[in-house]
Amino acid sequence: MNSKSLISNHLPALSLDDNGEKALSLMNEYRVFHLPLVQKNNYIALISEDDLLDWDTPEEPLSLSEFVNFRPAVFEFMHPYEALKIGHQYNLSTLPVVDKSNHYLGCITMEGLFSYFTDNNAILEPGAILVIELEQRNYSLSEIARICESNDLAILSLFVKTIENTGQLQITIKVNKTDIQSLVATFERFNYQIVETYAAENHQENLQQNYDLLMHYIGI
Repeated sequence: MNSKSLISNHLPALSLDDNGEKALSLMNEYRVFHLPLVQKNNYIALISEDDLLDWDTPEEPLSLSEFVNFRPAVFEFMHPYEALKIGHQYNLSTLPVVDKSNHYLGCITMEGLFSYFTDNNAILEPGAILVIELEQRNYSLSEIARICESNDLAILSLFVKTIENTGQLQITIKVNKTDIQSLVATFERFNYQIVETYAAENHQENLQQNYDLLMHYIGI
């Protein structure tokens, strides 16, 4: 799976001849806060609703604006993780996908990206989340798996993140059951530091709540 495969085909692209009013109208119609600016199949910039609302002359063409220098994008061959990282970093609603020659291929929506991760990373599966921290030299995936299996639990997903200020590893584990008291006790017996636990049934009622959980879950 690469970023190109997640392109949404229904989103329009803006041109330099389009004015700010048209751009705002399209954003409202498609319920996004960003649209790509494309000229002769080349990706020029990502236009945001905030910039358009702050523009004193939205009736003028975008070519006369001063905010056509924001160019976040993901290459077509990159993994969706990279797209998620960029989208989260800049708080985007859409993210352009380009090839190595900067040719515009289409846009990924954050909603579509979120759906991909929930479908492919056991986010919606019943189970609990356990977060542990340890020194890098003590990390052993086989031991963590053995501890889970000894408690009759299967690992649905596992993410590893380096903590910048300490250099320690933070490991987020999703298991297939919600009762993990015995698992926590076993990890503590093996001198693992338990940071957080969640009974992650994941029945949140809206996209933003699920998105926030995903961000915490994968540590981006």
